[in-house]
Amino acid sequence: MNDAPLPKILIVDDEPLNVELMEVYLSGDYDVVPAYGGAEGLEIVRNEDIDLVLLDVMMPDLSGFDVCKALKEDPLYNFIPVVMVTALSGKEDKIRSIEAGADDFLSKPVDRLELETRVRSLLKIKQLHNSLVAQRDQAQNYLDVAGVILLALDREQNVTLVNRKGCEVLGRSEDAVLGKNWFDSFLPAKDAEYMKKMFCKMLEGDMGKFEYCESRIIKADGEERLISWHNSLLTDKNGNVTGVLTSGEDITERMRAETGLKKYAEELEHSNELKDLFIDIIRHDLMNPAGAVKGFTDLLLKRGKLQEGDFRMLQSIKRTNDKLITMISSAATFAKVESVSQVKLKPLDLGEVVENAAQSLESQLEENRIELRIGIGGSYPALADPMIEQVFMNLISNAIKYSPRGSVVTVKIDDSGNEWNVRVIDQGSGILDGDKELVFERFKRLDKGNIKGTGLGLAIVKRIVELHEGKVGVEDNPEGQGSVFWFTLRKP
Repeated sequence: MNDAPLPKILIVDDEPLNVELMEVYLSGDYDVVPAYGGAEGLEIVRNEDIDLVLLDVMMPDLSGFDVCKALKEDPLYNFIPVVMVTALSGKEDKIRSIEAGADDFLSKPVDRLELETRVRSLLKIKQLHNSLVAQRDQAQNYLDVAGVILLALDREQNVTLVNRKGCEVLGRSEDAVLGKNWFDSFLPAKDAEYMKKMFCKMLEGDMGKFEYCESRIIKADGEERLISWHNSLLTDKNGNVTGVLTSGEDITERMRAETGLKKYAEELEHSNELKDLFIDIIRHDLMNPAGAVKGFTDLLLKRGKLQEGDFRMLQSIKRTNDKLITMISSAATFAKVESVSQVKLKPLDLGEVVENAAQSLESQLEENRIELRIGIGGSYPALADPMIEQVFMNLISNAIKYSPRGSVVTVKIDDSGNEWNVRVIDQGSGILDGDKELVFERFKRLDKGNIKGTGLGLAIVKRIVELHEGKVGVEDNPEGQGSVFWFTLRKP
């Protein structure tokens, strides 16, 4: 049984017989509401949920032209279909009806079949419009719950989308942002020209250098805030670039806090109090909103009822948020191993550890078309903590990341008497001699073109190996291009 309410049709005519006739024609399929004057009809529209209006032209108190114009000028009611029902047939009257915003015409006496056909057609159009508005509003709601600024700029640098977070940071309403030139309206004049040049290069496809950037914005009260931006191109169905989607995070306070924390850390020499604070910030203040963005984005993508442009924007949001989660996870791991001063070592088979790491990295290997060769056989008992698997994961993942597609990454374990010497060999671009010591320092990331990292992966490796009283280093690949990252572990 269908319990959905019938579409509600308002009939406005000062002649009761006309109202009664159309009510008889429509009452079986629709909920008909009568009104016997223009003013009364307007009052009913404002108080009831009307789906369509049948409107007489000639009425003594308020003409149909005036009623129609009042409805179409009000954003709350301008999408309600209005059919002018008139005995007039002159061209001038039809022009006046069109100027008032009428959607269709019917001539008196009204033909029943024509009436039913016009009403059914206009109601179908209204239902489609309502469905599109609902989908748009749902998409906007998901964007508004995101904890980052979301902006879309067209090729003319004008703002075509801004979410609630963006309006909050700018201190402006949505209407005060949409349609404005982003660089001229919301950036300091001294930064605008450079950012415009960067934007033009992005539109030309040069995204590698500008995927991530930082810039200042000006709030409505004149305050400047520093924003970290992640940029993605927007394209149409033919692949033509139509603009840029960017997600931003206000890092003003974070940069101030980082400056203060750095000074504090130097004074306290990385005290346990600072480490605990850092871990808590990462786990709660950063991971929770990032997880929320991931959940809402995944949910919206699964619904599959989005327009092409909205779908592409959500995919860009998801990719950017996944990078954020990776950075947070690396920072949390580094903080954890930094806070550990001693580990309990027990016999572990390094062969099994390598196999576990390889399985975890299968998707990354496939995505980059990298072959992983594990040149080991038999058992390799070592004194280690289970966290040693993180060392294998980081070194192999780094080798995949910096190796060309279609190349080979090799893992070998050599017997060095009282210890094992583990080597991860890649065929990448290699590391300069002057940089070989720097790669293991935290927050140090060498320039590798388009490849982005946190600068913590190798610092985590070094810290875990040190906890195992081993050594770690990097050398040139003696068999050709690339590097050999190695570390040692004691045997039982």
